[in-house]
Amino acid sequence: MATIAPQKAKARRRELTDGQFALMIGLPVILLLIVIVAYPLAYSAWMAFHRILFFGGYRTKFVGFKNFATVLNDPEFWWCTWVTIRFTVESVILTMLLGLAIGLLLNRPTRFGGVWRTLVFLPWCVSLYGAGLMFAYLARGQTGLPTAILAHLGMQNVPDFMTTRTIVEVLAIGSSWTMAPLVGFFVLANLKTIPKRLYDLAAIDQLTPLETFWNVTLPPLRFTLFVFTSIATVLSMKLFDLIFVLSAGGPGDASSTLTYQLYKVSFINLNLGYGAAMSFFLLLFIIGLTMSLYLIWGRREKQI
Repeated sequence: MATIAPQKAKARRRELTDGQFALMIGLPVILLLIVIVAYPLAYSAWMAFHRILFFGGYRTKFVGFKNFATVLNDPEFWWCTWVTIRFTVESVILTMLLGLAIGLLLNRPTRFGGVWRTLVFLPWCVSLYGAGLMFAYLARGQTGLPTAILAHLGMQNVPDFMTTRTIVEVLAIGSSWTMAPLVGFFVLANLKTIPKRLYDLAAIDQLTPLETFWNVTLPPLRFTLFVFTSIATVLSMKLFDLIFVLSAGGPGDASSTLTYQLYKVSFINLNLGYGAAMSFFLLLFIIGLTMSLYLIWGRREKQI
């Protein structure tokens, strides 16, 4: 018995604490993030303070904050910022409304529910490249589906949605079409956790469908909606693939968001220092907007 006690004590000493176990599990992820996030971020910061030249040989010149000042004085930057804000607001609102509607519809008992869930989820599985091509053909004046339908009905002046007035809305619809199914399925999962007796009590109190939704269904969904509003905001602000394929920033610069402008400046004009400085403004906008969402909405939901 005397020898068993020291052996148990040694075994307990060999056991990992919760903190040590968490560090052991998380260390590979931390190292991976350092490699794929920290190093590129640091290199971008270095480029933002330099002018990088390729013609006549690769050369760099330290210019301090000149690139940042040039960005702030560039009217093109502020135009692209406005387009980004407009696209993000429209895309996020459409995504959340469609996602909420999908979740509510799929939560209703219907025949072939599994089939409907599979079909609704398919748009999220489509690549942004494929979605961009599809919406480009749908919205274009000569080959678009609305154009074909209206022409078949006898209208001669058929609309072209790929114009400077409506191209941002086309992009927002395409973006929400790809993201809304994912939001809808998380909303559906959240709806499944709401006790049925709450709806029975609402029926006893003779609440209208709108009152039932507002007082019974919506409160458990608010935190989920906050999380996906934040995710949709970040994804919309950094979206590039769909814009590149669908509109290429056009017509003119009507749909040139900050991500597309970064692509033009950095990879077409090869002005890497200026592009790196602009990317930090985009990063600042994303962090500022998500922090504002948390302070205004998320912190309150967390306290509840």
